[in-house]
Amino acid sequence: MGAELTRRFDTGQFDDRYPYVRVGHGPETLLVIPGIGDAMFDGEYGRTDAVTTAATFRRFLADYTVYLVSRPRGLEDRRSIDAMARDYERVLADHVGAASVLGLSMGGLIAQELARERPDLVERLVLGVSGCRLAEGGRPIVRELHRLALEGEWTEIRARLYEAMFTGAWRRIVPTLSQAVGRIRPPDPAEPRDVPISFDAVRDYDGTDRLEEIEPRTLVIGGTADPFFPAAILRETHEGLPDGQLETFTGARHGVFLERKEGFDNRVREFLEDEVTQIREK
Repeated sequence: MGAELTRRFDTGQFDDRYPYVRVGHGPETLLVIPGIGDAMFDGEYGRTDAVTTAATFRRFLADYTVYLVSRPRGLEDRRSIDAMARDYERVLADHVGAASVLGLSMGGLIAQELARERPDLVERLVLGVSGCRLAEGGRPIVRELHRLALEGEWTEIRARLYEAMFTGAWRRIVPTLSQAVGRIRPPDPAEPRDVPISFDAVRDYDGTDRLEEIEPRTLVIGGTADPFFPAAILRETHEGLPDGQLETFTGARHGVFLERKEGFDNRVREFLEDEVTQIREK
């Protein structure tokens, strides 16, 4: 990634409520809605976060202006996925404009409701490692993570999430490294209550009977061995959409977007570029 791209970034808060990072300089816009780890964020993006975001989305930066937007700190009055989606509606309507939307994990649940309520603001929708509901097999993990959140065990939560994300040797190495780092510099959520609230929101969400109301063309993409949104949930989500595509990575878990990053990013780009062409030809 060239120095020119790394210089093109901005950080701040929309309406003094929604922390964001903007990277890239492309003519198209991509809004990224992060997963549940966002609840353990301290609420302030800095230069290091911008450089990390630019590196994460480097394959998109020439053609897209990428906005990574966090949820507000303090979710007591917006405990449901629906309420969180209304926050992102405000961000798009008041600041970013219509955009393609990539929702990751919990962010994908929010993105579904955003697209259902405001198809005029969502040009294309990507549900990354996400589906219409949490799988039954993932519920015990979420319950345990919720318990740990009530006890403020942030380092342990992060390690457990990493265990659910990776395969092979990485599944052993990354959680262990995370715990070692956490003893020196543990996660520091700006609002600790946001963490159990977020786990509750994921557990309670079920958009199965509303999938047919999602108008934007949608890509459902994830790993078949994901404990939260496995192959059966990905297929169920795809089959319920009026205009959907499905891409699965055999044997991959919840961190497929990191562990098989090149394939994941290439498929997302292919989907977005195909849509951009169709929109321009209308």
